Amino acid sequence: MSRENNLLIIHTGGTLGMRPREPDQALAPDEVGRTILEFVPELATLAQIETRVLYNLDSTDIRPEHWLHMAREISSGITSYDGVVITHGTDAMAYTASALSFLLRNLPIPVILTGSQRPLADVRSDGRANLIGAVDLALREIREVAVYFDGKLYRGNRATKYSTFAFGAFRSPNFPLLAELGASYQRFGTSLVDDGPFRCEGRFDSRVMAVHGLPGQHSDYFEALLEVDIRGLLLVLPGVGNLPDRDGALSTALEKLTRKGTVVAVGSQSPHGRVRLERYEAGRRARDAGAVGIGDMTIEAAAVKLMYLLGTHGDPEIVRRKMAVPLAGEISTSK
Repeated sequence: MSRENNLLIIHTGGTLGMRPREPDQALAPDEVGRTILEFVPELATLAQIETRVLYNLDSTDIRPEHWLHMAREISSGITSYDGVVITHGTDAMAYTASALSFLLRNLPIPVILTGSQRPLADVRSDGRANLIGAVDLALREIREVAVYFDGKLYRGNRATKYSTFAFGAFRSPNFPLLAELGASYQRFGTSLVDDGPFRCEGRFDSRVMAVHGLPGQHSDYFEALLEVDIRGLLLVLPGVGNLPDRDGALSTALEKLTRKGTVVAVGSQSPHGRVRLERYEAGRRARDAGAVGIGDMTIEAAAVKLMYLLGTHGDPEIVRRKMAVPLAGEISTSK
């Protein structure tokens, strides 16, 4: 790494760039993105750095159009930089990382998202170390979208926010770390395999809803979804995707949704492991009603993948089939 490297830092908002404001001292977006080198001057020793402020948003306000904008910004300068770092709020970071992993295929450079649990201007901020580590890793041979936090680099579409308290805010429940920074650099996880030249492609249909399944949940709630304009339903169920459906009412409602053209995907309330709809009778009811399991995808990746497939392909049958096929390393194919 040297100043001969060119690196782009894209600021989108989040805690890293916030400062307390009167009268209630709540955290609000600030223009820190324009002055990152003032807060972390060490970055200038690693590369020639350009900073660009796209947004100053709380990450919960990020929408699919922002994902498309970010992807196009990265794509337009893909030959001008050796790496890209995106500063982003932690709450929706895994959603954005998943979206970019689907949009940006066969990346020739790293795209690394990072942020902080405390603002960069705070004396105890974790933002300085996260920024320095993200820039370091963005100048290495890691050609995919990743999330860097507290010394650990995760595949972007395998990361999930685990803690609102700990500086180690993220986990990757079903996939190994890509790398770790400590006293030295260690590379771990398997790299993505290119299937052609770099491309930026696809779009999103945000008419997707997630529902957390509960014991005793009334089927009327699902029947009501027949009157709502949704194209995808992510049903997050206990265990390996077991539908609480002794009287058959819920599976009947899911079957009606499927006939209507809604893609029903089933995830698990247990982050570690994979959905297996064939394992128990309760899961087979969901499968027989037309639902498809999400394997070992995170809930974030599965929700964004539903949006992406619906927006890019449209046809419900194509979407159901492609939910089980890895697009960017987001799902394991082995049983």
